[in-house]
Amino acid sequence: MKLLRLIILTLLFPLSLMAQPFEGKIDYKMSYKNLPVEMQGMEGMLPQNQTIWIKGSKSRYEQKMTQMSTIVISDSDDGSSTILMELMGQKYKLAMAQEDMEALVGSQSVPTITYVDGTKEIAGYTCKKAEVEMDGFDGKAIFYYTEEIPAVQVKGMEALALKGMYMAYEATTQGMTINIEVENIDKMSVSDDKFLVPEGYTDMPAQMKSMMGIK
Repeated sequence: MKLLRLIILTLLFPLSLMAQPFEGKIDYKMSYKNLPVEMQGMEGMLPQNQTIWIKGSKSRYEQKMTQMSTIVISDSDDGSSTILMELMGQKYKLAMAQEDMEALVGSQSVPTITYVDGTKEIAGYTCKKAEVEMDGFDGKAIFYYTEEIPAVQVKGMEALALKGMYMAYEATTQGMTINIEVENIDKMSVSDDKFLVPEGYTDMPAQMKSMMGIK
């Protein structure tokens, strides 16, 4: 659950700050190094891919694992997000208004973002480099981002603002290194249905929220 919470917090960098000019789908590939002893041989159970759908102020993040899938639907206009989780056949949802998101972010120390020299070509974009220090990371995480998919400020979440869409990052948590990098970008029309909360989800129980560090 700590890893999931870290991924969700990291996700707030692009999703809560996405500008309107881009519409389409971004696919990421994920890899891992230095897995702890208890997780060695279980690489296949960790998420291997992420997908982000974007349309106007709305975004949808999808990630699947062997026994769990996660969807985060966000709207930068009102600062809200809904987390959907399917865990061992059970479906849970957690709707978070802007003040809830601010509380989640506020429970962490303010990330320190340092823009440094360095570029990397990713999926046809020349990406710039940033170093991020944030709760949950062991030391500095390395982000590559593009300003060609621009970002805007959202009230109350300015501290999480990179200068553009993240295209790759490498972060170490609890000794394990996570690598995420864009594999493909499709500029396409996205149906409004992608940003609707589907039926069949029940409210997330308090114990589950607590395990994720959410009050």
